[in-house]
Amino acid sequence: MSIHLRGASASERARYAELVRPARVRRGLSQKALATLAEVDRTTVSNIERGAGAPQEDVLRRLFAALGLATDAQPRDPEVELWVAVMSELLSSVPADRRHLAADAAIATLAAHVRAGEVSAVGPTLTAIHDEGGLEERDIHGLAARRGIARRDEPHAE
Repeated sequence: MSIHLRGASASERARYAELVRPARVRRGLSQKALATLAEVDRTTVSNIERGAGAPQEDVLRRLFAALGLATDAQPRDPEVELWVAVMSELLSSVPADRRHLAADAAIATLAAHVRAGEVSAVGPTLTAIHDEGGLEERDIHGLAARRGIARRDEPHAE
């Protein structure tokens, strides 16, 4: 879902506001911590999460920025867009009744890597994927992230 806040109606802003609580919980933030990061009052975060009215565009922008969610004012890195596309394809391949479990596991793994700073990519490189003109199904199944600590002598630790 793309977040287009510029010129969003009150009902659109209210719909986008529904993303705040799940994103905050995924990041492991309290309402107070999010409010501090976004430079808004904690009661503002509480009101938004309860659905009390439609928040102002600038408040949503600050909250989404603090949560690491890209909006129309924060274009995503093309490399990130590629990985999002890969993840989308993989997630679509999981049976619908187990999809939420796969998504939760992927989010938890990515969050752990962000916290620890230890991720090593295996499979086709982004350059190779780009030069070949995109992803094939065979490419998608070969992509993975394995635990490890990148070292100068072993940049792709497993």
